[in-house]
Amino acid sequence: MSGEPVYLKVFRYDPGADNAPRYEDYEVPWRQGLLLLQGLRYVRDNLDETLAFRDYCCGCSWCMSCVMTVNGKGRRTCSKLIMPGEHILVEPMRGFPIIRDLAVDFGVSITTSVGTFRKMAGTVLRRWNDAAGPDQGLGS
Repeated sequence: MSGEPVYLKVFRYDPGADNAPRYEDYEVPWRQGLLLLQGLRYVRDNLDETLAFRDYCCGCSWCMSCVMTVNGKGRRTCSKLIMPGEHILVEPMRGFPIIRDLAVDFGVSITTSVGTFRKMAGTVLRRWNDAAGPDQGLGS
């Protein structure tokens, strides 16, 4: 059974090539049981092969590699069921350096005698709010 398509507004940014982030709109055909990660795969496989995101995941909502900011909240995309006609804003997980588009660097834990540290690479984006200084959000 198919229904009205799903509309994804997806954050796009390549720190090595782009001056600023942008958003792209995609229309994904809806089907029963469609998950957000499957919708992103549809975009990459059928509409825009340049879309970058972490495609590996356990599919069981356990490994957290598919976590992204969905409509302003951190969500596991492998378990986020989407409904026909839904409009979804998809951004990289906040607080982590952006590698490209929705792919972020969750870091590697390194434990030494001094403590545990996170090694990360990528670009951290902050929106500037003139009244309050740097904003932690990625924009809306």
